[in-house]
Amino acid sequence: PLMEAGVDSLAATELSSRLRSHTGVALSPTIVFEQPTPRAVAAHLLEQASPPAAASAASSITGHTTDAGSALALIGGTGQWPGGGDSHLERWRLQAACADAMSSVPLTRWVLEEAADTSVLTSVQVACVRHGGFVAGAQRFDAVAFGLSPAEAGAMDPQQRLLLELGYAALHGSAQRRVTLMGGDGGVFLGIERPDWALAQPPSARGSVYAVTGDNVSAAAGRVSFALGLQGPCSSVDTACSSALVAVHWGAHAVRGGESRAALALAVSLKLVPHGTLGAASAGMLSVDGRCKTLDARANGYARSE
Repeated sequence: PLMEAGVDSLAATELSSRLRSHTGVALSPTIVFEQPTPRAVAAHLLEQASPPAAASAASSITGHTTDAGSALALIGGTGQWPGGGDSHLERWRLQAACADAMSSVPLTRWVLEEAADTSVLTSVQVACVRHGGFVAGAQRFDAVAFGLSPAEAGAMDPQQRLLLELGYAALHGSAQRRVTLMGGDGGVFLGIERPDWALAQPPSARGSVYAVTGDNVSAAAGRVSFALGLQGPCSSVDTACSSALVAVHWGAHAVRGGESRAALALAVSLKLVPHGTLGAASAGMLSVDGRCKTLDARANGYARSE
């Protein structure tokens, strides 16, 4: 990518000017942002220099549509779940064994007495927020691998960090490479809930230049697109518990409708502060023993999980 090679806004303007003088093709001063690699710039120049051929090629690329009833291929995937499941195979193994993935709240999430006034809570409410399903190691992140400074990585919602790592892992596991994805029309569709990270930050951190995007759910999908150089549709959606399914639905719709050749569907839900859990407990929605007993006479509420 040209920007990673040191081409900044000023250099991008100069590059556009030089290419214009050499080729006679009118180029946007923001060519580096629109065509992020030398290969993409070259392809764009060829398109502009030979309009008839370019128009024919473009129609063969963008004019495709897929029958709404046809099958779509799932070519790769990964994830992290409570109980140690860090792959689809491990997840199914845990489910088959009826493994208990619920636990007490890790210290990396919150200490209830420090995060809330427990004196106003009933014993039932306190019991409800003492446990849940938590992904291990969600606070760890390899910032260098994604070209992020320690300051920016530290200001980022851990949900965004997980999305970068797992989104990249899913593509890598399906033999996709960043160099071949860069500049393509791949779409990113993200299911993401309320940003607990914003509530967890002290007032002094909210004025950081990185706070603008660090806890913004609408920026989360864009960060993944930017990191991979994808230029297809990009959106975040919050439909609560169905967010992941909606993200997959939108991705399939984009591929079938010809908006993108492929789609990356992601979803994340970390519980970083107890506020939502306390609210659900106050409404009598949560199970005191932290277990879901769906369609069972013993059912006494649900348990929140990541």
